[in-house]
Amino acid sequence: MTKTTKLPKHIAGVKIPKKLRKRGGKAYALLQNPLVADLVAAGLIAAADAMAKSKSAKKAGKAAKHAAKDAGEATSSAGGISAIGLGTILGFAAREAARAIKSNAR
Repeated sequence: MTKTTKLPKHIAGVKIPKKLRKRGGKAYALLQNPLVADLVAAGLIAAADAMAKSKSAKKAGKAAKHAAKDAGEATSSAGGISAIGLGTILGFAAREAARAIKSNAR
């Protein structure tokens, strides 16, 4: 009989309970298979897409958009940074994040 894989006690600074570490080792070993990992990733993307299309998510997105706009205007008036400059900075950050995600996906 082969020895099962156990997860570490801490992941990203979060303590993992012993029961979950023992049972999670089997799932972790299964996820090492590229086919299974691709299926799980596709499932997570489908779930995220379904959540993004929900009415409550759209309402929350609009509310966040307005809050970000208000915060940007307040920041630009307080700090002397124009809203265009702030938008440029945020756009650059978003592009770099997307580029990093793409490079990690390959």
